[in-house]
Amino acid sequence: MAIHLNLKKEILTSEKESVLHLMPCDIHGDEPALVSSYFTPYIRRKDDEHLTTSFRGYPLQGKTITLPKGYTGLVLHESKNAESESLDRNLFATGKFTQFTYWNYDKLPSKNDAVVAALEWIDIAEALHSNDDDVAN
Repeated sequence: MAIHLNLKKEILTSEKESVLHLMPCDIHGDEPALVSSYFTPYIRRKDDEHLTTSFRGYPLQGKTITLPKGYTGLVLHESKNAESESLDRNLFATGKFTQFTYWNYDKLPSKNDAVVAALEWIDIAEALHSNDDDVAN
């Protein structure tokens, strides 16, 4: 199976960034959602670093996560799901981001969460694979 990534230059050069919320659940649907009307207004700041809200009656605790310096995330959309793993997939970039809000159900997001730890590995990998001269600067 091949994966074809369709990316327009305008997406990368645009100043506009997508606003993302990484939820701790599966949402079975791909219809447009009025996030700015029914979710965003109810987000409250818990302290300097953490946020709180609820989704479908479940309390959520979140944190804004910034991607490592020099990285940009892409929002990808698959127009039609491949019916078999052997078929090619076509993904279309619809937006970009440099930060997202990460949500947990029952605990504050921390460095122990897989998503946060994975992003920290980027910095660790760069340090491990850099020259001594790069680290000194």
